[in-house]
Amino acid sequence: MTPSIYGIELKLTPMDSFYYASREAGETFMTKEYIMNTALYYALGLFPSRFRTAEQRPRYLSDRDHSYWGHRVYLSPAVALDQPDFQTRRFAVKTDTYRSVSEQRSSNFKETGHMKTIDPGLGFRSFALCDSEADRNELLDTIPEYCRLGKKMASTAVQTEPFSAEVTSGQFELGHPVSILDLPKDTYEILGGISYQKMVPVNLLMEASASGPHITYAPEWTRNRKRELALPADAGFLTEREV
Repeated sequence: MTPSIYGIELKLTPMDSFYYASREAGETFMTKEYIMNTALYYALGLFPSRFRTAEQRPRYLSDRDHSYWGHRVYLSPAVALDQPDFQTRRFAVKTDTYRSVSEQRSSNFKETGHMKTIDPGLGFRSFALCDSEADRNELLDTIPEYCRLGKKMASTAVQTEPFSAEVTSGQFELGHPVSILDLPKDTYEILGGISYQKMVPVNLLMEASASGPHITYAPEWTRNRKRELALPADAGFLTEREV
């Protein structure tokens, strides 16, 4: 019997200005058109969410290993479905009581500057992949209709489209970004055509020719008019090393 992947295509649409400090250029904090899965697992309630912590140190692997969904679903990073419209705003903040004295001196905690935000209404696409239909159906009932995303906790509408696809092995062209730590090296061989996007805390693999188990799927919400794309069938959240 040919194995199958049971998936959910997700469209996430921030209803407010979306701000996610993807890159710092001088005093300007840029928002790129990607949302890391390190954020999505928490925003969608699959990992326990801590709105604020004194230490500000994420525990991705611990939360993955101790959560119900940590090893039952692979949630991909999200990518914008169209070219974003941006606005640049100046900000000024007071000192944060959670910061230590040494942290306050860090350039990463500037109190004035500019933030480049994405205008409301831009859709982002992600994929949730499960090995079993039962897990996929349970996940469908778990994913909320709205969530909060980004540094400003923008109210975000969540739409879902379930699908299934047979797993095949061999060469394929990666059709959607994954974290560079999400593809197990003992399962996938990267053959060439590599394109990266620098992100925090993990860089994204945007394009690549690869070999390994994968599925092909024609998404409901398209990007760059591509009607069919390939997704790795054995990707796992941060499977290669600790972050």
